[in-house]
Amino acid sequence: MVGKLWTSLFGRVVTDRQLPTAPSEPETALAEEPALGMKLTGEPRPLDRMVTVQPNTVAVLFEQDSAPRLKFPGEHLTPGLLPSLRPVRVLAVNTSPVELDVTVDHLVTMDGHDIERCTVRVTVQVSDRDRYASLAGLAAEHGTDLEAYLLQRVKTDVAMGMHAAVKMNRLADLRRPTVQQELAEQWLPRSFANSALVRRHFDVREITWPKDGPISVPIPHAKSPRVVPAATSVLRPLPTPPPSIATRPSVMELTMDVRLRRMWRQLAEPELRGIAGAKVGNSATVIAVVNREPGAYEGSRLREAFGDHFEDRNLHVVAAVANSYEDLVRAWFKQVDGSPGRLVWVRSLEDDSVLRVGVDQALRSAEERARGLSVGSQSDREALRRLIPHERVEFVAADTTG
Repeated sequence: MVGKLWTSLFGRVVTDRQLPTAPSEPETALAEEPALGMKLTGEPRPLDRMVTVQPNTVAVLFEQDSAPRLKFPGEHLTPGLLPSLRPVRVLAVNTSPVELDVTVDHLVTMDGHDIERCTVRVTVQVSDRDRYASLAGLAAEHGTDLEAYLLQRVKTDVAMGMHAAVKMNRLADLRRPTVQQELAEQWLPRSFANSALVRRHFDVREITWPKDGPISVPIPHAKSPRVVPAATSVLRPLPTPPPSIATRPSVMELTMDVRLRRMWRQLAEPELRGIAGAKVGNSATVIAVVNREPGAYEGSRLREAFGDHFEDRNLHVVAAVANSYEDLVRAWFKQVDGSPGRLVWVRSLEDDSVLRVGVDQALRSAEERARGLSVGSQSDREALRRLIPHERVEFVAADTTG
């Protein structure tokens, strides 16, 4: 539920003026239209008189059989000779910061606590980039329902971000006074509706905490040193590849899928160095090499978009920060395999036509070893193969080649 905060009515969005009906009569102004205040847009009105666009406002003109036009502060709007035959509607858009309240119900924390309700205040502003190009595009798509679309996008994106943020934190951590800024920076988008709105500020206004406090939060058993899975394997030395065939540092040549790149740039900020995807059966994977990992909110949006593209709601997105093929494989291995410590070495062989990955099978159970060597899913492996220039990617048991 998006609550629009109203302020006192002051000024005017547009100044209406009409030519005097007789020479002796002074120019008179029509009834004033109230300022937009905390509204994103005004009500659409027919252009049946001369008006002037006021400061902090952009006027969108909707004409029959033509794309919407934007008019800026100080410009005059003049109706045609016969307005009834070719009607023009005007929608005033607020370019000042606007405060919107979003209420999200039933947020579940990592440790299972239910936060009944949380109300946040998001301050947004219409982006003036490229002279409001994004606004013009949305106006052409949604017409006079522009405000309803913008409000829905803010509501949906903020709700998704809040659910993801609470789900990844414990109740005790969420009670910290500095958490709202961390949530805003990491989980909430910096812009909405294809960057037509820019987030200026974020504030938690009201929150209904669970009756049970942080004292009841269970301590995760993973913190106990007795159950650290890698404790026994650290003492056993792993085979080291001979220096003569060790991976050579070189500039990576990576695939850049045009469609996936376009989708990435629309939804995430990290810079792409390469991206590829694959679907095998009902499973799909997208792997990207980036300068930094995307945030949790960006990751959720990418998974949704790529999932629609590959028709797989359980699509796996792998984002790797890497400067070499070995770094890339290690980052990929860590995200697709349940035991990343099994990776021993990575080698490029036969003039870089084969990338061979050594895997320690001793960390697997006897039953798993009997099923053979396996890393990730088929789509995980195929996406990696498509990303790099090597003709083949081979996974071998390290204890037989070390």
